[in-house]
Amino acid sequence: MAFFFEKRGPNRCVIAPIIRYPYPAHLHEVVEIVLVRRGQLNMKVNGKDYMLTPNCLVAIFPYMIHSYLSVSEDAEGLFVGIVPELIAEYEKALTTQWPVEPFLRILPEDQDLTMAADKLEAFMKEKEKNPLTQAYVHLYLSCLFTKLKLVPASEMNQNHFLFDVMYYVQEHATENLTLESVAKAMGVGKSHLSHLFSQKLQINFRVFLNTIRIDKACAMLQEKAVNIKQVSYECGFENTRTFHRVFQESQKMTPGEYRERMLQGYALRA
Repeated sequence: MAFFFEKRGPNRCVIAPIIRYPYPAHLHEVVEIVLVRRGQLNMKVNGKDYMLTPNCLVAIFPYMIHSYLSVSEDAEGLFVGIVPELIAEYEKALTTQWPVEPFLRILPEDQDLTMAADKLEAFMKEKEKNPLTQAYVHLYLSCLFTKLKLVPASEMNQNHFLFDVMYYVQEHATENLTLESVAKAMGVGKSHLSHLFSQKLQINFRVFLNTIRIDKACAMLQEKAVNIKQVSYECGFENTRTFHRVFQESQKMTPGEYRERMLQGYALRA
């Protein structure tokens, strides 16, 4: 399951099961913490591969490029997505720094970290929002800060042009974007940009664009008042037929089925 976050949107925090299928390279303005409880999850973060086994996690800070490469059939775990402003104490660090090493293995002595994860996982299974959710999210993040070495994000971001391209596409994803229009906006040739996507991200431009659009659609579908046709057009799709096809390919269910699962409390939104 993928989540699209907007600072002005309804979801300042999302707690959910980990994704169950590969997902292409993307970035966003949210802190994403992925903890594996069972099975295996192979991720790429800022160009480096990580194999997550039970009790391993990755902490992805805003605008770190990441993808889900493979997920074992028995994989289970906890996904926590946090808009930095939710925890004012850490907002500046979260928006200006990156972890040198985002991978962590939870050890027996990490009792507070384990307790926080256990509590959040229990809250995720409850039908109603637990009033203690934000407190345990704060504890979870606090425990991670004691274990992560942080440096200015500018020191870690070695591919500024790739970052600029991905950020531009994400900011303009609901417009009528093409490979040609993005290449022109970035001041490069179409073939050069196409090569960048295929070599650096291992996906083509259209897949990357649709990934962003579907993430936004997932957020909008959590609101009853917005009809599916409106979601389709506001996310940049030319027609609802294309939207339904792309959504089902990405989420393995129809937009209507996704909305029903979310409204039934499949993920905890705070």
